Amino acid sequence: MHELSIATDLVNTALRTAMDNNAKRVISVTVEAGELAMVNPEQLEFMYDILVEDNMLKGSKLKIETVPAVGECTYCGYKGPIEDRFACSCPKCGLTLKIIAGRDICLKNMELEI
Repeated sequence: MHELSIATDLVNTALRTAMDNNAKRVISVTVEAGELAMVNPEQLEFMYDILVEDNMLKGSKLKIETVPAVGECTYCGYKGPIEDRFACSCPKCGLTLKIIAGRDICLKNMELEI
């Protein structure tokens, strides 16, 4: 249940942010999830909905934006999409790419009622 721990951290961060900003309620929470983060959006949304039942996030909308996986080759200079996310090899020279985007999960923004 990888998504449960992610949702728990997300909800705790959103609650702390809402309280720090004296929010009456949270309308929406937007999250960026990288293609390589191995997150199932449906499971994350399900866990989020369960965790917000008894707090000021209840009724808020979770928006998940997917961040494409991008790699960079230090050998040939390729910089672009990672086509084979399991091999992470450069499409030009075949060497391993350095991942520069698409691996993280972060809270991007929140819509609050103050």
